[in-house]
Amino acid sequence: MSAGSQNAQEDDPLSDVNVIPLADLSLVLLIVLMVLSPMIMQSMIKVQASKATATRVLAKQPLEPPMILAINSDGTVVLNAVKTTTDLDLAARLAQEIGGRQDKTVLLTADPGVIHGRFVQILDLVKQQGAEKIALLKKAGGSAGPVWVQPKKR
Repeated sequence: MSAGSQNAQEDDPLSDVNVIPLADLSLVLLIVLMVLSPMIMQSMIKVQASKATATRVLAKQPLEPPMILAINSDGTVVLNAVKTTTDLDLAARLAQEIGGRQDKTVLLTADPGVIHGRFVQILDLVKQQGAEKIALLKKAGGSAGPVWVQPKKR
């Protein structure tokens, strides 16, 4: 009789859930996430917010007029109100302008109709010519170009 009762217990379905594979999978996913997170963060574009202490330093130094690079909707590029015909011409003018400056910041603006690939191409060209910082400007109203106002001396 005891042999018959053992067979009845073996035929019963298991009521316990095996949690070990779930825990293993969770740990593997956690390790993958920990390994990939720094790689993702390094490939992102770094954006720095301006700080109030930087304005005090700028007030003591004479300001150079900024280098403004505007990309028109047809893909042409204007550097400091001078239209460039080719990318090679733009690269030469950028290298000359950036080389003779203390502040190697380029202000970049683009019309809303500019193709994304063209914008990235110009952005890469500016960085290759030695620009240390690139600031993006929003155009002021319709077709009027970006406006830069020199701060008053105190």
